[in-house]
Amino acid sequence: MIISQSRPLFHKTDFDYIKNIIKTGQIAKGIYLERLQNEFAKAIDIRHAFATSSGTAALHLALLSLDVKKGDEIIIPSYTCTAVLNAINYIGATAVLVDVDPETFNITRNIIKNKITKRTKLIIVTHTSGFPADLDGILKLGIPVIEDCAQALGSTYKGKPCGRKGIISIFSLYATKMIAAGEGGVVCTNDKRISENIQDLNNYDMRNSFRVRYNYKMSDLTAGIVLSQLKKLDYFVKRRILIAQQYKKAFSFLPFEFQKALPKASPNYYRFVVCSPLAKKIINITRKYKVMCDRPIYKPLHHYLNTGRGDFQGTDYLWKQAISIPIYPALSNKEILTIIDAVHKSVKKIVR
Repeated sequence: MIISQSRPLFHKTDFDYIKNIIKTGQIAKGIYLERLQNEFAKAIDIRHAFATSSGTAALHLALLSLDVKKGDEIIIPSYTCTAVLNAINYIGATAVLVDVDPETFNITRNIIKNKITKRTKLIIVTHTSGFPADLDGILKLGIPVIEDCAQALGSTYKGKPCGRKGIISIFSLYATKMIAAGEGGVVCTNDKRISENIQDLNNYDMRNSFRVRYNYKMSDLTAGIVLSQLKKLDYFVKRRILIAQQYKKAFSFLPFEFQKALPKASPNYYRFVVCSPLAKKIINITRKYKVMCDRPIYKPLHHYLNTGRGDFQGTDYLWKQAISIPIYPALSNKEILTIIDAVHKSVKKIVR
């Protein structure tokens, strides 16, 4: 059996939550959803949190709540998944793609500043692989920031959880994420006006006035799974860090470059990524050893849009050379050793 890129870790307590919810007869929006929103807000030290049906839904609500309109420009990294681009297109806004720093994999103030125009409405900052981006520097540009924390739940920057510095932050609870609920997302803010707007946009029924609203709510069944998983978040992060330390030691003599964390940043190691000119061959050979290494990003956004290829040197470097090595709490110690052995054997086959 192949060791996959990701595998959720469930326990009996997760299923006990579901049983208890079913017994109540209230499986749509209910007390478990409300409890989750309160607990999630506490976990990242923020005032308002709203659970949604997906991370993309969370980002769509975030954009709507900020009154983004057609023609507004939103700066985003090219080195991210298409979900971000989809949400911007839902609104009819214009995505302005920027490069990333090939060492941290994130956008920076210096990269962004030359892309700002009179039409720039927002910057969406991703914390790639759970490695915090330099929000302090980016915020100095004076443009509102949405933190895309889809990969960063449990990461901290300067001692504080990711998701607190932007005007809004969004999280994903997809099957492969730090907390796996199958599908789901959360949108968070400290701004009361924005929170009221998000709440209104996500509750379409029994309203005194009409505007286009959305059915993006999370069910109580999903909320129960998330609540149970949220209690294990500290363990999930510690386990990932422990595995990352093993990998760093085991791969220190291989021709790899490791993703770099900023000073005072504590990544959650959502992914363990190394860079090597041998990336494509290593990915192919490790699969023969039943280990699913892969590219972290299937294809950069500027490749889809066929634009400005000479302007994305950092992104193209990562796309060609980055290798995502399986790292998740469900890995057994035996599987970890199998992964290490497969990577070593793959490199040896190529360079011998």
